[in-house]
Order: sequence, then C-alpha cells, then structure tokens
Amino acid sequence: MTAKDFSLTNIKNTVGRVLLAVSFLFPCTSLSAATDSLSVGTLPDGTEVMAEKHFFGKRIERFDPVPGLPQLCLRFVEKVPPLRQELGLYDVSRHRMMWRTEVDFAKDYYLPTRQGIILRSEKTACLLDEKGSVRWEVKKFQPVYADDRSGVVFGYPSSTSNDLKALSLSEGKSLWTAVLPHKNGWGEVMPLEDGRLLISADWICLLNPLDGTMSTHDVDNAAQSLKAPLTSPSAGVVFGGIAGGLLGALIFGYMPSIVAVPAVGYISHLNSNFCYEDGRIYYADRRYLRCLSDKMRVIWEKELPKKASMSNIRIKEDTLFFENTGWGKDAKGSFHGNSRAYSMRYNRWDGTELSEKEALAEGDNLVYCYLRKPGEPRFTPRRLNAEEMKKQEVAYQIARPLSQEHVIIFRDKDYWIVDRAGNVLMHFTKPILQVEVIGNELVGLTDNNVIFQLGVNIQEERFGNP
Repeated sequence: MTAKDFSLTNIKNTVGRVLLAVSFLFPCTSLSAATDSLSVGTLPDGTEVMAEKHFFGKRIERFDPVPGLPQLCLRFVEKVPPLRQELGLYDVSRHRMMWRTEVDFAKDYYLPTRQGIILRSEKTACLLDEKGSVRWEVKKFQPVYADDRSGVVFGYPSSTSNDLKALSLSEGKSLWTAVLPHKNGWGEVMPLEDGRLLISADWICLLNPLDGTMSTHDVDNAAQSLKAPLTSPSAGVVFGGIAGGLLGALIFGYMPSIVAVPAVGYISHLNSNFCYEDGRIYYADRRYLRCLSDKMRVIWEKELPKKASMSNIRIKEDTLFFENTGWGKDAKGSFHGNSRAYSMRYNRWDGTELSEKEALAEGDNLVYCYLRKPGEPRFTPRRLNAEEMKKQEVAYQIARPLSQEHVIIFRDKDYWIVDRAGNVLMHFTKPILQVEVIGNELVGLTDNNVIFQLGVNIQEERFGNP
C-alpha cells in the first residue's frame, strides 16, 4: 500500500491580493485605500499566520467568487434600519468596488459568470457587466446554470415548467429549447472535456450546450415527504440554488452544485455524485448503482441491497466504493433522514460485488465529523448519527475540502485545517463566518466584516510505489 505524508508547506505571511478598506460615502469609481495585515491563525508550532485584510464598512452576509476572474460578488445585508440590501462586484486585482445595486435577496438571486453577473429580479433576468451596465435583459427566464466554456446560460420560463431554455451568455439571445424535468431540482453539473455537460435532474442527462441535443437515462432521485427536517444547514435557498456554501458540510465529500432546487413537498438529492472514468459514467439513485456509456447506454446495473439516499461513490483502481449516508434535502435546504447508512464495494468494470453483506456498516444517518477534547493535540475522525451529533459538545463538521487529504472543519465560528486523520495544520484564531478555496488561495470572512485572502500550498509527498 502506498504511504503518504501530507504537509502544509507554505502559508504566506503576506498575501498578494486583498479587498481594500472602503467608505460607501464616496463614489466607488474613485475609491482606493492602503491595505493592512491581520493575524488570522497559528500553525502547530505557534507561528502566527498573517493575511492582508479588507474591511468594507458595511455588514457582509457572504461572498461568491467569479469563475476564472479575480473578482468577488459581495452580499451586503444590514440588520438595522433601513435594512438595506445590496449586491456588489469587487475586483481584487484592481482593489476596487466596480458597482453596487440594491436588491431584495428574499426574491432576487444571481449567478456569477466570466462575462458578468446574471441577476434575476422580479420577472426579468439581466446580465450586468463590469461597470454595472445592463448588457441584456429578458423576461420569463429563471436561470439555473451558466456554462462559461460554451457561453450559454440555462433556465426555465417558470419554476414549474420543464422547458429548458438556452440563451447566449454574451447577448441574451435564445439559442434552443429542450425538455428536462426538474421536480427533483438539479443536483450536480459535471463539465466533460468534449464540452458536454453531465447533469443530474429528474433524469441524468448528457447535454450539448450549443445545440440542445441530449442523451438521457431515467432515475429515481426524489420522494414525497411530509416529515419535518432533522437539521437545517446555514445556507440561504433561492430558485437558482444554494446561495450559501455550507450545504455539503454535514455530508463528507458531497458538494452539490449551485443549481435549481426541488419542488415543495419533495425530498431530493437521494442520489450519488457522478464518477466519470474511461468514458464510463458511474451513478447511483435510490435503488440502483449503474455504469453507463457516454451515450447513456447501460453497461452494467446492480440493485442496491437496501434503499439509498444521498450516497457517495468513488473509484480507486478497479474498485468502486459506494457509501450511503442516509440523508435527503428539501426545497428549503433542510436535511431529512431518509434511509439507513451502509457501505459496499464493487468491481468497477463488471459490477461484481466485492463486499460481504454481513460486513455492511449499519448506522442511522451517519455524519462524518471530527472530535477534539480540550488539551488534545489532534482531532479524531468519527461517524455519528443525528442524535449523537446534537449531544456532542466537541464535534466539528467539514466546511470545505482543501485537497484530497486535507479538509477545513468548523464548529460555530471556530475553523481549523486538518488532514483526514485529524492532525492539525492550522487553527484560525478569528471567528470565521465563511471560507472558500479559490485555486491556491483561501478567502475568508470574519464576524467583523473583514475579508482576508491567504495563499496556501499543499504539498504531497509519496513514498514507495505510486
């Protein structure tokens, strides 16, 4: 077996790009300010980690990175009268707020793209460019996903329509219309190297974004439910998806895409993530684990030993590892227990079962977490059910994967970077509200409305055979 040793070899004490201190009393076109540093954490040897800070003078609810650009969408939400809400675009490289506009986040939502920010407000959707000017505007269009590679944005005329419409991202012109039901919402979108998109909705679908041609396979990803949620993630839900970034925190490795949410009264995401290897698509719904060709033809199909929900699959060499977490999600983003947790192993080429049924790891909606008692130098990875999780005073959830073998964990506003075994790489000493990993940069938001950017470099050292 390959032995691995992972270390956080470089956390820069001064970090390249920051968000400047600004005053909203002046036009943003004339804003510029000196940056300042902030102590954000410590390494295990006690070394202080410094980052450049960026204070905006208004309450920031959250931020969203713009794909492929040094820009952030900032959500400003005041908690005191006049309770003003604004969406802003900040350019990190130029240290400037590009624009701000008043919005109502209870009704409005947005999709960041390389060509601008798509803002859905009232009954129209528009694209705002870097200057905040409206490049195009359309009616009866609720965007759910933007594909920057092809320059296409997808949406529906309404939340109940199954007519998937494609618009040119640069001009807003209608390109094509196809049928793709979304009662279950959209769970994941995986871009393939050939330009097609692999989409998990009521069907799994291989879609050519340029002309709307698709290959589909029917799946069972949702169920009606009147049960109350067991727990709620701290994420805001809009038609366009989960605005918050912590939806996958309770489920180890499960990170849903920012896409359409399911219909009211349904529990969705009762399926697995996609695995795409050697032109084969691996995917599980509530009843079956399937291996499909890239034309959506069944190569092999195995009925699961028990009902599954929100499962994870991964492939290592010739083995497919299947793990059922037991969770589902409703239209408000709340988690529901839907099945019992278990795990299996299969030969990925022909579906032969490799695990013994009596070896199933039974549990009740198990959650990956990390435990740490006062005074202990490291965390202990554990699996707990929902009730055990509530009783634990030392349980930390997973906020973000940082690399294959490193994760960012949190409890309330206390954030740490650890490896999968629980060894500490860094402790954030400031109360943190949000952390995002953008390339080799870690961007965070403190509870004092300060955004900081920290360069990280995870080095992997291998010993023995690769």
